[in-house]
Amino acid sequence: MGKARHPPAQEVRPDSPFAVLAGVTVAPGPAATDPAPIPQDAPGAGSPSAPRSRGRVVLRRERKHRGGKVVIVVAGLGALPGFTRPDAEALASQLKRRLGCGGTVEALDGELELVLQGDRPAAVAEALRELGFRVDG
Repeated sequence: MGKARHPPAQEVRPDSPFAVLAGVTVAPGPAATDPAPIPQDAPGAGSPSAPRSRGRVVLRRERKHRGGKVVIVVAGLGALPGFTRPDAEALASQLKRRLGCGGTVEALDGELELVLQGDRPAAVAEALRELGFRVDG
C-alpha cells in the first residue's frame, strides 16, 4: 500500500466539509516561552509531594510444589493496617486484570499473600507501586 496523497495546502476541494474553514485565520496566542518563575517560599512550590504509601509489601519468586511453574508471591499484606481479606481479593482481582494473569489469595499462618501466575516480577512491582505500595524484594 502506498502513502495517501493529500492535495496541497492551498487547494481545498469545494465538496469538502472543511471548505468553509479555508478562509479562516487563527490569531497567534500568547507566547508560551517561559512561564513566570514561582517563588520558592510560595505554597505548592518545589516538587509535588509523592502520594502517601499504602504500606510495604515484599515480592518473592517461587517455583516449589507448582509443577515447575513460576509464580510471584506478594507477601506482607496482613501487616498493613486495616488491610483485610476482601481488600486483598480486590487487589488480586485488579492485578490479575491489569497483568492478564491468574492468581489467588492465600492465608498462611494468618498472613495474607497474593499468588500471581507467571514470571513477571518487574510488571507486578510496577503495578503495585502505581497503586501506592512500597515494593521490596
